Amino acid sequence: MEIKELQKKAEEIISKIDSKLGFTHDNKNLILHLTEELGEISRQILNPELKRQEIDIENLKEEIADVMLLLSKLANNNQIDIEEAIENKIEKLKLRHDLK
Repeated sequence: MEIKELQKKAEEIISKIDSKLGFTHDNKNLILHLTEELGEISRQILNPELKRQEIDIENLKEEIADVMLLLSKLANNNQIDIEEAIENKIEKLKLRHDLK
């Protein structure tokens, strides 16, 4: 899937869910939701260190997907082309770290 397609699909599914639930993923709610999802990723990664349980890879995949969808929606809310933003950032990192 191309990044532009991901952004479009994220917009569609999150908008449909918002409509069904009478909710709006505006920037504030997206940040709150992203924080929750990042916490779930952190729990999965840190569980083995805390001697709780091993990483549940299937759950980790789902949590990463949640974050990607929410980041896509956040980008859409702010008219950001993620692909362009990533390409620009990679170029800046190459310059900053003297990489080719």
